[in-house]
Amino acid sequence: MKTNKKSVTTRIVTNYTPSDDAVTEIVYCGNVTELKTIDKISTQISRYKHISKNEYVDTKTGEVHEYQNNANPNKKRNLNKTFEKLVRLINNNFQSNINELHVTLTYTGEMDDFDKASKDFKKFWEKLNYKYSDLDYIRIIEPQYTGTWHIHVLIKSAKKGYLFIPKDDLEKIWGNGYAWVDKIKNNDNIGAYFLAKLKNVDVFEKESEKPNDTKCIVKGARLHFYPQGKRFYSYSKGIKKPVTIRTTYGEAKKKFNFDDSVFNRTYEVVLQPDDENEDEKIINHVMRSQFNSKRKKKS
Repeated sequence: MKTNKKSVTTRIVTNYTPSDDAVTEIVYCGNVTELKTIDKISTQISRYKHISKNEYVDTKTGEVHEYQNNANPNKKRNLNKTFEKLVRLINNNFQSNINELHVTLTYTGEMDDFDKASKDFKKFWEKLNYKYSDLDYIRIIEPQYTGTWHIHVLIKSAKKGYLFIPKDDLEKIWGNGYAWVDKIKNNDNIGAYFLAKLKNVDVFEKESEKPNDTKCIVKGARLHFYPQGKRFYSYSKGIKKPVTIRTTYGEAKKKFNFDDSVFNRTYEVVLQPDDENEDEKIINHVMRSQFNSKRKKKS
């Protein structure tokens, strides 16, 4: 028999310092370095075993529980993991250099077919790479709140000189509508810049117009439009993956001065009780830190 729903929640904590043996992941992404430290407090969570999309079992009592809100939190969590990988990939390959471009490809008519948009981009890239050699890309297919799609492409040349591709050439090669070309200047965290674009919605956005930087923005609203089971970003062979190492917090302190971090936040993960007479249980603490060699620390 099913019992009340159990939930795992997180909340921000302050003035917390991990133990020296806490597992720390260091990810080097160009001028940005990210650290994730997990300080495990309790093994209580190991009691619970996932058994289906909507249910899990408490192995100690044999009771079956339902996940809160069913699939929606899982979709959001999976998307956030995907976005995290994408942000790191972007930062590892793009740093506002003169051999980089940002291109947005849109359709003149409505495009609500993700698979066709993906195929259209492959054709576009084959033609573009034939005319302009030695190029690499990160491609992102972005859903609009209208239900249609457009495509962001970060392009870089293996050559160190200035990269210029005329808008008319791009639109001719694209052949499906408009193409917008931008140089991303004076940005020391391009991944974070695109993360905001990919999660937030400008309610005035239109396929036939150049994307707006800021209008009426609804944060996180775009997450609802990403389909499950579709890989909305891809990249070419020349794009380099970030370097990741695993160590301890004690060792990380020898490499980094955490007072110089541009971002530092700690969350505690809490297992809420079934019974109101029980106390909540803190499972672990997760500290995320970020260093940026092009930026001074936060005041």
